[in-house]
Amino acid sequence: MNTNNICYIKRLHLFIIISFVTIILFMSSSSYYDLSFAQKDKEDNDNAETDDGDKLVVKTRIQINNLDLENTKFIRVIGFINGQEAKEDIPISSIDKTKKTLTVDLKVDKDNGIVEADTPDEFFVCAYQVSEVVHDYNSFTERFDCNESDLVNIDEPTVINLFREGSQVYSSSQAVYQASLNTDSSSSNSASNNSNNEVKIKIYVPLSDKKDTEKLIIGAMIKGQIQSEVIEDVQEELDKSKDDTISRTFTFDRNTDIGPIQIGDRYHACVASDDLDPPEGSECEKRIVKNLNKVSGLYAR
Repeated sequence: MNTNNICYIKRLHLFIIISFVTIILFMSSSSYYDLSFAQKDKEDNDNAETDDGDKLVVKTRIQINNLDLENTKFIRVIGFINGQEAKEDIPISSIDKTKKTLTVDLKVDKDNGIVEADTPDEFFVCAYQVSEVVHDYNSFTERFDCNESDLVNIDEPTVINLFREGSQVYSSSQAVYQASLNTDSSSSNSASNNSNNEVKIKIYVPLSDKKDTEKLIIGAMIKGQIQSEVIEDVQEELDKSKDDTISRTFTFDRNTDIGPIQIGDRYHACVASDDLDPPEGSECEKRIVKNLNKVSGLYAR
């Protein structure tokens, strides 16, 4: 074998060795790269789970076939859950009309510093079909449905249903409104004799069985609007009370962003505190507005 052939073979061997080493290094680098991304994806998923881990979830299921999709622009889903407001406005254009139900997740903190969610704490959710917002006091057209329920799960979603077949919520409210039209126009209960631009709702919280309550939150909802207030020193207010009851009056603008508040509209109230448990850390009640010229009252527990 001559000198040229020997040199050629040596160069060939060197080239093979360099190529092999390069491939090994590339494969190692690629595996590390993939492993790094896999680890990052796992960390991102873990972080997402952690972020949602402190949230209480209520799944609101709305029966689509009972909605007026042609004349509705959006659906307002609103609730008071664990002493906190939760609200979502869902455009009709975003709804998959091939499905039977629309599911809306309402999320709040499991612990807000006043009350920590537990079963069977009470809550409510309402849904309003909103079309053209016209402040017409002579009609009762915006369809809605409400439901009050208990938390059955804390670490898993609690399900509540709205606009189910047979719901009497809207028809009951509409009947109250229609009855007011037949009332003497000089009566304060008449729908035609309600020109106030404000609607007042007074919420009472009896505490004769929970006199050691230190702090609580009161919330009221009407026509897709929620107002709430934290009572920082319940003991101070109980000292001034003659019947172990504290109260708050909430003033709502009659012309809301989804239409005017009318006789027949339904309103809800809740009170929440760890000091109320047992039996429940959150308690809720409901009623229908029958006179807009007077303060509407409601005992929340």
